[in-house]
Amino acid sequence: MSQGNSDERKQLTLIVNGTPEVWTDNHITYEQVVQLAFPGEVGFLYTVTYSNEHGKDGTLAPGQKTSVKDGTVFTIGKTNRS
Repeated sequence: MSQGNSDERKQLTLIVNGTPEVWTDNHITYEQVVQLAFPGEVGFLYTVTYSNEHGKDGTLAPGQKTSVKDGTVFTIGKTNRS
């Protein structure tokens, strides 16, 4: 494994609805993870939950962000409005 240039960002693999996605930041927003799961879709409300092997589990709401580590798992589903 080669040591990269210090200017290069470490690539993380996030699991989004069962699909591996490459991510290069230590944080991700609700809006960013929704676009990974449903590219180009707008106007829907989504339920976003996440977990990682280090025991950090939670939910994201619009406008929120969370820190991520390699292997963080996200589950995103469309929410019904009543």
